[in-house]
Amino acid sequence: MFILRLAFRRLLARPGSTLISLLLFAIGVSIISLLLMADRQMKLSVERNLAGIDLVVGAKGSPLQLILSSVLHADYPTGNIPLSQAEALARHPLVEKSVPLALGDSYRGFRIVGTTIDYPQMYNVSLQRGEWYSHVLEATIGWQVARLTGLDLGSRFYGVHGFQETGHAHPEFVYTVTGVMEPAGNVIDYLILTPVESVWKVHETHHHDHHDCEHDHDHHDCDHDHHDCDHDHAHHDCDHDHDHHPASHSTASVQREKSAGGDQLSENPPSAGEDAAMQQLRKRIEAGEEVTREEMELFLAYQSQAPSAGHDTREITAMLLKFRSPAGHVQLPRMINETTSMQAASPALELNRLFRLLAFGFDTLRIIAWAIILVSGLNIFMLLWNMLRRGLAEVALIRVLGGSSPTVFAMLLLQGAIIAAGGWILGVVMARAIWLMLPSFHFMPVSAAAGLLQGEVWLLLWALATGLVASLLPAWKAYRTDVHFTLTQPENA
Repeated sequence: MFILRLAFRRLLARPGSTLISLLLFAIGVSIISLLLMADRQMKLSVERNLAGIDLVVGAKGSPLQLILSSVLHADYPTGNIPLSQAEALARHPLVEKSVPLALGDSYRGFRIVGTTIDYPQMYNVSLQRGEWYSHVLEATIGWQVARLTGLDLGSRFYGVHGFQETGHAHPEFVYTVTGVMEPAGNVIDYLILTPVESVWKVHETHHHDHHDCEHDHDHHDCDHDHHDCDHDHAHHDCDHDHDHHPASHSTASVQREKSAGGDQLSENPPSAGEDAAMQQLRKRIEAGEEVTREEMELFLAYQSQAPSAGHDTREITAMLLKFRSPAGHVQLPRMINETTSMQAASPALELNRLFRLLAFGFDTLRIIAWAIILVSGLNIFMLLWNMLRRGLAEVALIRVLGGSSPTVFAMLLLQGAIIAAGGWILGVVMARAIWLMLPSFHFMPVSAAAGLLQGEVWLLLWALATGLVASLLPAWKAYRTDVHFTLTQPENA
């Protein structure tokens, strides 16, 4: 304890130099700590947002943009795809579950997503209060949406075109909030979910010419600053049945049902009119056997000829797919990209590619941080060397008063370790303070780091090693100091 107190007092005797060394070390540590927290938060956020999605199908364009817009909701969509083609793909034997997404509007910057009830179920999100959306122009909102906008059960609002807070509004189509979701810690917290039919209804090109609807509301009773409506609205009830279908019936979704004989597919059975060759091909695909490109094209063409009521011109933005077997990862992406007008993108592959692109920037910052730590180590060396050169008489007096050479050696090493440990503590605290001031993204919410990261513990060891190495030469010189010669020098007399 005597050596530790003496080391502290020697450092406090030169507060200016000690503070500079401490801050230099803290800056380098804080940069590395921030990078560690950002890397950890990004990976955790991506894992939470993927929700078991194996493939995203959308319009041709950038596959990374498709993933960012449809999974993380952080970019603009690449376009729309025909619903009939997406549903034909959803009926593929290798597809276990399919979830449609229809984007285009937002409310105060929060995206309005037309989808089925399967979408929040993929994220295992439950309701905090209210009920799930089930009819046209009903909406269930994320926890953050409710917190930041003030919307609650029974609130009414209308969206604007695009994903900005301002834009072309749709005041004639008023949504009613039916439920608020529990905090999920992922992108769902920042979304407004509604049936796909709601998005189709809002964006019908000739709505007033082709639909005889009774709208019992006054457009002038809306608060246009917040798009909240206080008037009585009848949900735009029309005489067309397709506007009232629950979202769960919008697209084909393959599910498994338990039975006494084992798992049994509830959809995609061979049709009665399917010939023997097509039935055989279906069995091969379901079994995960390798099929040729021509056979897959033939099967998809057959699927797309499924009977439907007239020519369906409806579109969606993307379709999220979950495969039944690993064979889907091999066969479906190539087949979709090469034989259809749509594109398929794997979230895992594209996000890994994004991380590789970001890795260059992260590595550059790490190099800068380690360079700062190296400079701070040199600064610690200069500080201790100058303290020793100016305080040789103090070292000699310590020896005279009973301090041994190992005691003096340990005192100098402790000074370097104290500066390094203090810089590490200050750097970790600075990193967390800066982290909490950073803007929060809906797909990567900023939250306080719980405890120390493993990388920060290793960083502490490196910091202590740097401080000890920097103080090693001054400590050795103090150890070898000749007491009699030092005290007999004129300047020390």
